[in-house]
Amino acid sequence: MYYLNGEYFELTLKQKITYFFISLAIISFGNGLSIAAQLGAAPWSASAVNLANVTHLPTMLFLAIEAILAAVINLFMVEKINWRRAIGNVIFGLLFSLFVAEFAILFHPLLAPLSLIPKLIVDLFGICCIGIGVSVIQRANFVLHPLDNLTNVARFKFFRGSAPLGQLSNFIFAVTISLICWALSGKLLSYGIGTIYCFFLQGNNIAWGDKHLFKHLLHIDPTKI
Repeated sequence: MYYLNGEYFELTLKQKITYFFISLAIISFGNGLSIAAQLGAAPWSASAVNLANVTHLPTMLFLAIEAILAAVINLFMVEKINWRRAIGNVIFGLLFSLFVAEFAILFHPLLAPLSLIPKLIVDLFGICCIGIGVSVIQRANFVLHPLDNLTNVARFKFFRGSAPLGQLSNFIFAVTISLICWALSGKLLSYGIGTIYCFFLQGNNIAWGDKHLFKHLLHIDPTKI
């Protein structure tokens, strides 16, 4: 839904699809940058990297598994199950997993020669991109990555619409997974300044996107859909 010239309008299917691909590109791009920079990825991406390290299976596989599990949890948290949206969210998550893996492979050789400060700038920029992309896809209200949908549901169901608190509650589980992997392998990968920044301030990036990017788009309580 969007607000324009004092009136509320429903997004057309074409508009929803457009925002879907814009968001998918921004979020995947940002995750790929943060993983390739190796100075701290978003917590869920970092958890997938650490699971891959422990099991020696592809990171993309765990990104996909996380998306599917989050989609199942979402079904239990909403008041009314919308199967079209649930299936669409899983498809988004699987596409996201593929795109992030490809972006990370693409960016790694480009970022590897850089010194610490340029890498850090790229890493933080990537994480900001993730938050902005999440803001757009949440408000477009078409399909979401299941983890972002989980954040959105928690935001309205438990935290009175607070994006920072909703995001923080989501990330706690991702960090726990990585800590378990650390205990098993003795290595903690894809954690750093970027992860700390993402953990505490990604909700603020989402809130910034709400106010400054596609400002006419409005949030709808996902628990009522």
